[in-house]
Amino acid sequence: MSKAVLIGSEIYRNSQFGGKHPLSIPRVSAVLDLIRAIGICDKEEYQTGPCAKPELLQRFHTPEYISVLKKTEASQEISEIDAKTYNIGSLSNPVFPEMFKRPATSVGSSLLAADLVIDGGRAYSLGGGLHHGMAGYANGFCFLNDLAFAIHRLRELGIQRVAYIDLDAHHCDGVTAAFPEDENLFIVSAHEEKRWPFTGGIEENLVDRFLNVPLPSQCNDTEYMFVFENLVFPLLERFQPEALVIQGGADALKDDPMSRLSLSNQVLYKVLGVLLGLSHRVILTGGGGYNPWTVSRLWTGFWALLSGRSIPESLPATAIDLLKSLSWQRKTVPKESLLTSVRDIPLEGQLRMEVRNLVEQVLILHRYNVN
Repeated sequence: MSKAVLIGSEIYRNSQFGGKHPLSIPRVSAVLDLIRAIGICDKEEYQTGPCAKPELLQRFHTPEYISVLKKTEASQEISEIDAKTYNIGSLSNPVFPEMFKRPATSVGSSLLAADLVIDGGRAYSLGGGLHHGMAGYANGFCFLNDLAFAIHRLRELGIQRVAYIDLDAHHCDGVTAAFPEDENLFIVSAHEEKRWPFTGGIEENLVDRFLNVPLPSQCNDTEYMFVFENLVFPLLERFQPEALVIQGGADALKDDPMSRLSLSNQVLYKVLGVLLGLSHRVILTGGGGYNPWTVSRLWTGFWALLSGRSIPESLPATAIDLLKSLSWQRKTVPKESLLTSVRDIPLEGQLRMEVRNLVEQVLILHRYNVN
């Protein structure tokens, strides 16, 4: 296997959405620090993500939106009409000092990832995964959409059949909106049902184009793996992608405050392990995740898998101290198990009939012969 590349930036350490915003927690910086403390990233495996220029961003986003985003970052003020038009200045998409540079770095990082994997390889755009971003406005904490740029770049470089797999607890409405009629893109999303943005319902499935799996609340490891083994993996194998783009959101984990799914990171490690075997070109990004301990542990384990390493069974004292030093504005304190390992205790459970029925129904919608 060719060397994997980890792409990060200090802009994520030196900026935050501010106040009590769910993203005002250490995420990318905590992952980089944890990876270094464990010693699982060689110097040549790391690259700093570049900040995408406005001219490049206008290949997907509207020029008017990019102009307002840059102007608002500079002035830290926005007019009432621009706030309404571009959905900026809200609780979800606040005005803050790096509101252009930070997401533009996410775009630059995911574009770099596409360049790095084109001849075969794996790249991890840690600050990427802005799957709600729309062409002309901010949406769901996402001011831009790095994933759309990564997919477009793969196409520019000669890759046709791309599978996009979204592991986030929230449906990837921005990616879906960016590619409404692309016959060579298979968009897969296993997300929590009846949760914002309230898209990705079962009725939105389309053969080899949109695979939407709205998971019931409290979905456990057993059920999640059942969905992937019996639905997602077979349909991906039928599609035969030349490249994978995986959004590795961490908010489907049990201890995340922004969903009601009950997954351990162990099942997400298993899923990623299988996905890595489906293509020799893989781009992995970050995504949602609003508990600093669960995010940093999951994404650290993801990097271990992506780079061909084993996920550490135990942590050195420096890594444990790092996890203990993390904080957030909630009163809830982390469980001891979140401070001493990057592996969760598995959360196996009952396979409910509604999950079985969901899988069978979606297979029928995709004209997949279960026999």
